[in-house]
Order: sequence, then structure tokens, then C-alpha cells
Amino acid sequence: MTIGPFDAGQAPAALARLLDELGDGAAVTFTAVPALLTVTQAADVLGTSRSEVSRLVDSGALPAEFHGLHRRVDRADVVALARRRATIRTQVLDNLADLARRDGLYDEF
Repeated sequence: MTIGPFDAGQAPAALARLLDELGDGAAVTFTAVPALLTVTQAADVLGTSRSEVSRLVDSGALPAEFHGLHRRVDRADVVALARRRATIRTQVLDNLADLARRDGLYDEF
């Protein structure tokens, strides 16, 4: 799956791919994502917990700035991290499939 943002020209094709991947009966919600995200919003975008995002911020893996007592994370940094994670996940799964194929555990289609 491709991670946004999408411009107006790319949005229809991205929506069609999303609906195809989710299948019949799936519900989809659209929302505007602000430029600065709360830890909770960043967790929603990344599909992880607030504590994981806090850990990423504390370790420096995800830059953040303080607004009063609250941390805010730049949307572009969150999207970049989501893309990196998706790339790594794809590479790991491809490598596992290659190992299974090599050992005769993977049926070809």
C-alpha cells in the first residue's frame, strides 16, 4: 500500500487501490491531517501506540518540538517514518519468502 499524501490527481487512483485492498464491505474515513501532530495522532498514522511514539521521540528516531508541555511531531516526519517502516517490512517479508522458496516450503502460484 502506498502511503500519502496524495495530490488531487493521484487521489482517485489511490482511493481505488485502497478499496480494492480492503475488499467488499470495508468502511473508509477521510480526514485532514494537520501539519503538526500530537503523539496520539502520530500513533494513529503509524498504526502503533502512543507509548511507542513517545519512545521514538525520546530516542530521537522521530523529531518533535514542545508546545507548552505537549509534544508535537511534524506530519512529514511521521509520513517519512511510515514509508521507511513499510519498505523494511516489505524487504523482510520478501526475504522470508525467498528463504521458504529455497527450502521448498513456498508453493509458486
